[in-house]
Amino acid sequence: MFQDIQPHILDTQYFSKEITPADFVVIVKRGKVLMIDETETSRTPTFKELSEGYSNHFDKPNYLLSVADKRFFTFDVDLEEQGNFHFHQLNDLRNLEPRWSAFATATSAHLANWYGQNRYCGHCAHPLEKSQDERKLVCPNCGAEIFPKISPVIIVGVKKQNKLLLTKYASGYNHFALVAGFVEIGETLEGAVRREVFEETGLQVNNIHYYKSQPWAFSQSVLMGFFADVAGSDAYPTYEYKSDKEELSLRKWFDREKMPHDDTRLSLTWDMIEAFRHGLN
Repeated sequence: MFQDIQPHILDTQYFSKEITPADFVVIVKRGKVLMIDETETSRTPTFKELSEGYSNHFDKPNYLLSVADKRFFTFDVDLEEQGNFHFHQLNDLRNLEPRWSAFATATSAHLANWYGQNRYCGHCAHPLEKSQDERKLVCPNCGAEIFPKISPVIIVGVKKQNKLLLTKYASGYNHFALVAGFVEIGETLEGAVRREVFEETGLQVNNIHYYKSQPWAFSQSVLMGFFADVAGSDAYPTYEYKSDKEELSLRKWFDREKMPHDDTRLSLTWDMIEAFRHGLN
């Protein structure tokens, strides 16, 4: 999957570090990330390239993470597109090479977004400061502490004997997917599974079991995959789902051997679909 960058290891532990010309810089603006466009590829700029490409004064570098000796920083600076520098949608990072660079840049964008969205204390409106010993922001006025935001999301592979329910969203992402949604306050993961399946399809499920998880910087979340069986019996089937096209445009049962393919398997969704296809769940 997207986070599988072995033998490389992503290190997000916070330290106060000095930036060097070879370090990578991730600049986020309105949900997009600044990249250098080349003939056939795009890549994350280094501090040297950013300094040579812009006349801005870059001060107060903010260390984000590292992969081996490759370090990633961000700056609180407003840049415009110019020359070979262009802002890309976060989803474009899914195609970035090498793979460790894609995952590191996406995770860096997650952190850079968080810093950009938390400049002032939500309690007293005083400017926040970076902690020097861990990844958090602190308010020197009232003592409030703010940690990176990670939203929990469940993904559900709904099964009916030898069939899997695939969906398509009514807008945005126009590919096959599984039932998914954010976990609400006060809700268990299993409760979120039952609620999301019912809200999107009208189906009841049981035999819920965990599959695996995935950090997903594109929605600032961690995805948790589950498989579940449609509840019902021959005497009282509950296989038919409701028609609600506000969220989903398509819900369709696919036989194990007739499901669509996605050879990348970058996402947890497609890892789950492929696992079902090959009889692993």
